[in-house]
Amino acid sequence: MNDEYEQEKARRQRQAREWRPGEPLPTIAYTPEEDALWETVTAKLRSLHEGVACAHYRRACESVVLERERVPQLAEVSPVLTALTGFHLRPAEGTVPVERFLGAFEEDGFYATQYLRRPESPYHSPEPDVLHELVGHAVMLGDPVFADLYRRFGQTAKRVSSPDALRALIQVFWFTLEVGVVLEGGRPRVYGAALLSSVAEMESLSQVDLRPFDIAEIVSQNFDDMHCMPVLFAVESVDHLVTELNRFLTRL
Repeated sequence: MNDEYEQEKARRQRQAREWRPGEPLPTIAYTPEEDALWETVTAKLRSLHEGVACAHYRRACESVVLERERVPQLAEVSPVLTALTGFHLRPAEGTVPVERFLGAFEEDGFYATQYLRRPESPYHSPEPDVLHELVGHAVMLGDPVFADLYRRFGQTAKRVSSPDALRALIQVFWFTLEVGVVLEGGRPRVYGAALLSSVAEMESLSQVDLRPFDIAEIVSQNFDDMHCMPVLFAVESVDHLVTELNRFLTRL
């Protein structure tokens, strides 16, 4: 099973590597087993989103409607995002170098992998997969407020040059647009893509060390993205998040 998985993953990575801008996005021949995995995991995620996802995400889901019974193609989702916020998807071979990954946001581009997580680990993937990209990032990119935040990260990534500034940028991106939490009605709600696409992360939300949003503490907080997050930062509102991130990104 592992050999077959790695072989198929390598084929899809090759398709992404061979893609050139201006060409149609690669079409992936997902297997019935992968479609079934997608259906099972996304059904569980949707049930959790009803009580745990932030209002911006739930509204965006009404516009970025993902297939429920099969893995969607990037080519199906990308034009929807373009119509909503101007963003488009680009195929990623795997983990993209951070400067290129973040920098693409300035050009309204998002690099997305097209392979699916391992079947033996359906509820938490230690690496980005197509489920993470679409359920997490793509839906949030359909929201104008969050699309603008991605764009601001991209503009900053193109501008900063020092290793310390880049590290701070990565830290803040991780603890916001990947594993961010916002308080709504006094309760924690998730807006970060890594949380929104992980059953395990959302089910463990009540057990994490949830700290007040503080940029300085975020920059100094260590993290291991191979496991569920033990520490998260909750901002008091999306408006406050926008204000704090714009202040940080301008000064960086």
